[in-house]
Amino acid sequence: MDKTNNINVKTREIFGLSFFGSNLNLLLNDLSLRLGEKVKNIWITTVNPEFIMAMMKDQKFADIISKSSIKVIDGIGLIWAYNVLKYKRGLGRWSQAIKIFGEILRGKRRGEVISGSDLMAEICQKNSHSKIFFLGGWEDRAKRSADFFKSKNKKLETRYSSGEPEIDNETVIKEINNFKPDYLFVAYGMKRQEEWIMANLNKLQVGVVMGVGRSFDYYSGDLKRAPIYIRKMGLEWLYSLIKEPKRWKRQLVLPKFAWMVLTKIA
Repeated sequence: MDKTNNINVKTREIFGLSFFGSNLNLLLNDLSLRLGEKVKNIWITTVNPEFIMAMMKDQKFADIISKSSIKVIDGIGLIWAYNVLKYKRGLGRWSQAIKIFGEILRGKRRGEVISGSDLMAEICQKNSHSKIFFLGGWEDRAKRSADFFKSKNKKLETRYSSGEPEIDNETVIKEINNFKPDYLFVAYGMKRQEEWIMANLNKLQVGVVMGVGRSFDYYSGDLKRAPIYIRKMGLEWLYSLIKEPKRWKRQLVLPKFAWMVLTKIA
């Protein structure tokens, strides 16, 4: 398994993890170089505050994330926490937290985030002649996401599968390896997709594999992403909550994460 610390890149250390510390374009360049050198099974995890809170409760999940090759910061909350935690716990940290939050709302730190959805789109639209496999998603969203990106980049080669439970895992692995994709995007949802990648990584013949969560929902056309100005403010989570109020219980993790950063970490 390829390791981030074997590559000379800027990193950010937070919550016991070493994150890719540069911007999206540099990550794309890094991936292109690795693929050009025939590096295989590069595993990217896109980590946000929800991941961190899940890792705090589930050591097995924490161990899985720690084993990924490249961890990227997918969520402005982690950028906020990274900067806030430079200050000692107390009033100083609280005042800096408010200041940094204001900077985020003005879009000043957006370039420090690499969202999985944006990374997936950039890979699909900027990599001519790449082979990309779309796995998972609800119903036919893998197919429609593949069709969407094919319409944007005619030189792409794409394959797709809805995966389990409709198609057994052995067949899925066989389809992927017969295609030998440069990139495999897995949309089984947070935790399940990372568990699947961990369990099957050594069986795969791929260049890069990445769990992409809800990204197929966006690119299949079933769910509209937040406007760019809202994304720049780091409020895509709020837009999603307004569009899908049923997600409110899941979003309760965000104030818990903020409280942990402000009060419980030395």
